[in-house]
Parts: sequence; structure tokens; C-alpha cells
Amino acid sequence: MMHRDNDPVLDALIEEDIPFAVFKLPHETVPRFVMQSSGTPSVFRRIEDLNGRRGFVIAPFRITEDSPVLLIRPDCTDLTEVSDREIRRCPRKETKGRKDTHKEKDEYRRLFYRFHKPLAGGEMEKLVLSRSKTIDRQEAFSPARSFFRAVEKYPHLYVYLFHTPQSGTWLGSTPEILLTGTKSEWRTIALAGTRYPQSDTLSWDIKNIREQDVVSSYLLNRLSSFDITPETNGPYTVAAGNLMHLRTDFRFRLPDTLQPGTLLQALHPTPAVSGLPKEEAFRFIEENEGYDRLYYSGFLGMLDAERETGIYVNLRCMHIAHDSLTLFAGGGLLASSSLEDEWEETEYKLKTMLDILE
Repeated sequence: MMHRDNDPVLDALIEEDIPFAVFKLPHETVPRFVMQSSGTPSVFRRIEDLNGRRGFVIAPFRITEDSPVLLIRPDCTDLTEVSDREIRRCPRKETKGRKDTHKEKDEYRRLFYRFHKPLAGGEMEKLVLSRSKTIDRQEAFSPARSFFRAVEKYPHLYVYLFHTPQSGTWLGSTPEILLTGTKSEWRTIALAGTRYPQSDTLSWDIKNIREQDVVSSYLLNRLSSFDITPETNGPYTVAAGNLMHLRTDFRFRLPDTLQPGTLLQALHPTPAVSGLPKEEAFRFIEENEGYDRLYYSGFLGMLDAERETGIYVNLRCMHIAHDSLTLFAGGGLLASSSLEDEWEETEYKLKTMLDILE
């Protein structure tokens, strides 16, 4: 069984630049482990090239030379087979320091109105505006210890820690399935709309209901393009850490002629992380958001069409560097969105990772 006694081993694998992933599925209690024992992960420039492959996949929001699709080969799936390793401490670099919150909000305000303009003008239906927050990495910080803290704190979420030489180290806990399944039985979900309940009663406004509908309609359209008519359940309210979301489930059989990589190519990025119309929203974010999301709002998880596939959207995450931690959060904007509500939503989402730090 994997537990906190494995902290030094996982941290040592990071220090030694060995590709691995440790992850906990929603409602499971024991994390799973995959490690590539030699070489570096396979690199792909197209999601569809994952067809016929098996391993832990890590895909960025936008594929670039520096952020390709990666696949960790599962040479080892039992952490107890990995001997205790002597941790080689890399020297700390000068820290970047914390950003001033007022300056962060000023920048967010400027981008909010830039993103809101095409929504108010009817040129776009939805745009997702994200932000990053960089804080100092404390000397005592342990990626593995933070992972196990997240496992305990977020039992209903997909929690992961991975490292590759190409991507660096990432830690996160996400509520959003992109594609899960075994052989012919598969599932995806629409997760959109956010509330932070102050009481036992929770109501959903028109903006959040509309945001959920946009994502659901998109997924139905994508699935129907492959002649898939899913069984639909929802929308209903689910908890994700300290937040509540609207969720709709889609269950379906995968046609014999359709492979998971092709379906992932068609689904990603969903309007939950990008917007609509799909191509125009993706291009607008690339040209106007002002930073590279890297692997935030991409997807990750085990890909194995013959056994079990579990791919999740990479939300509520952080990129772990030697000297700093960069946290990511975003929110879906519609024409009816308000600046203060959207800023508050990103603040709550950032707390998912902030709350597991020592």
C-alpha cells in the first residue's frame, strides 16, 4: 500500500529527473503509480498520434515545441519495487518572490474587459480567462507530502503528481473527466458553472446554467459527429473541494472503428477550458491571455484502450520549480459575466492548491 512513508522515494525520483506519475482516482483510497525505468517519455505533436499507445499521457492546453504531448511508458507500476534513493539536492535558485495581489487584480481587470468585449458584441459565445500566481517555494516543501495531503483532503477528486524531464514537476487535483472507459464502455462529462456555498441551500443563476449548457451541447455535437448517441444524466450539483459545480454525465459505447486518441483530439479543448466557437476562442486566448498555460487546462492520465483509460482535464494545479510554485486557475466568461464574481471564482479555485501547502 502506498502511504506517506513513500515521500522520500517520490521526492528522490523528482530530484533524479526520472519520469513517473502517482495518481489517485476519485473515490479510491490507494494511489496508483507508473514509472519509466529508462529513456525519456515519448513525444507527440498531435493528440491523434496516441492511438494504439499505452501509458500515462500528459497533454498541454496548446501543443508547442516546449510543451508537446508526452507519454510515460509504464515499465514499473509498483512503487515498492523502487528502492529507496539518496536524494540529491539541487541548489536553490534565487526566489522569484510573491506577486502583489493588487497588481494581479489590476492585470486581471484589464484582461477581463478585453475578453468581455467580443462576448458583449456577440462575436464569441464563451471565453475562458485564466491566471497564474507564483509564490516562493519554502525550503521544507515536499511535492510528495503535498500530494498525500491532497489525497486526504480531496477524496472525490482525481489527484496526481508527475515529473518528466520535458515538463518538470506538476501537482494537482481535478474534478473534470475528459474521457474514461474500459474497452467499449466510455464516459465523458460536462463540468461548468461554479458556486462557493455559504449555506446548505444552493441555487444556480442563469449565467452558470447557460455555461453548463454550452459545454454539454458541445460534447453532444462532438460525439454525434462520430455517430455516438450517449446516455445522458444531468445536470446535477457536485462538490469539488471547497466549490460546487454543475455536472452532466455522458455514457456511450466506442465504435470499433474509433480509437481513444482520435476522440481526445476531437474533444480537446472543450469550452470548459477554452470557449466557443472552438477555433476562434482558442486563437483569441493564444493571442490575448498574455502567458503560456503550459500543461494547465490540458489533460492527463492513464491511456490503455484494452484495459482501463482514465483521462482528466488538468485543473486546480501547480507547476513546481526549484525556487517557486506557480498555481493556475480560470473561469468561463459569458456576456453576462461580472468582473468581481469572476475574480472571486479564481481566488477560490487557487485555494485548492494553497490549502495543501505547509
